Amino acid sequence: MNSNLKIHLLVNETAGNGRAKKILDRMVLLLIKEKITFDVKKSAFAGEAIRLAQTYADKQHLKNEVLIIIGGDGSLNEVLNGIKRSQNPLTPFAYLPAGTGNDFGRAANLPSDPQVLLDNIKQHVFTPTLTDCGSFRLPEISEQTYYFANSFGIGFDAYVNHLSNISNLKKLLNKLNEGKLIYVLHILSALYKQDTFHVDLEANGKRWHYNDAFLVTTTNHPYLGGGIPLLPCAKIDSHKIDTVIVEKDSLKKLVKLFLDLLKDGSHLNDPQFHYIEADKITVITNQKEFAQVDGEQIKRQPFKLEFAVDQFRLYR
Repeated sequence: MNSNLKIHLLVNETAGNGRAKKILDRMVLLLIKEKITFDVKKSAFAGEAIRLAQTYADKQHLKNEVLIIIGGDGSLNEVLNGIKRSQNPLTPFAYLPAGTGNDFGRAANLPSDPQVLLDNIKQHVFTPTLTDCGSFRLPEISEQTYYFANSFGIGFDAYVNHLSNISNLKKLLNKLNEGKLIYVLHILSALYKQDTFHVDLEANGKRWHYNDAFLVTTTNHPYLGGGIPLLPCAKIDSHKIDTVIVEKDSLKKLVKLFLDLLKDGSHLNDPQFHYIEADKITVITNQKEFAQVDGEQIKRQPFKLEFAVDQFRLYR
């Protein structure tokens, strides 16, 4: 079996402040020990994994070949977009979460240990199954469709992401394996600094308008920011997309909402918390706000977005 198996590794070594490189080194040693044929492609800069994944998926591969992604949620996003744009958009792959947040790995219940992943592949425990992802278009800018495994956030979560990415503490905390703390540290700052904004939504033949939106996040699963259960009822295989809207009435009430979120999920009953589930959702903002897609920052701007649910093939 091992002599027939061929592994293709696509790696972002900088993910998790070098955690991905350590996982790659361990995986390589395992493959050598098991006498399994493999090759390695490394993404050296932002966006390169899109090209590498598309190049891989443009070719036909045998059933004994497995593509394994090692990186963070941003790396997963690039690979997903590269494969979806290829000539074979349902090319399957496996994913070893090696970033800071790893929300998708948590939602999909994926192993983070290369030994466990390799054993599953050898024993045929993993099979490529259709897994939900989100898609979006910016119709006023381009007809290109983009994809996300986790979420597209406007407002609070994107601002926290922005503050975390520019923080000098991020690398230090990653080295201490406490990278998630960077999000916690900036939540308090963003609670004070993030403004409110108007948002219009359309879905299921209905329309909604909110004057004091604080967070507008379209998500593929429950988690945000390294395991925060923003929408526990969201499922990665529901074949639906969910948009969460959090309004800011007062700082005191908003803090209570977030404490309830972290404590027991009772934030779902808060009058400031709303969510919409549908096959397609349109989100429109008129003010310039920070945004993030799978943890990658998008420049501050107004948005008109058309979201939909899509699928890709993942070894699970």
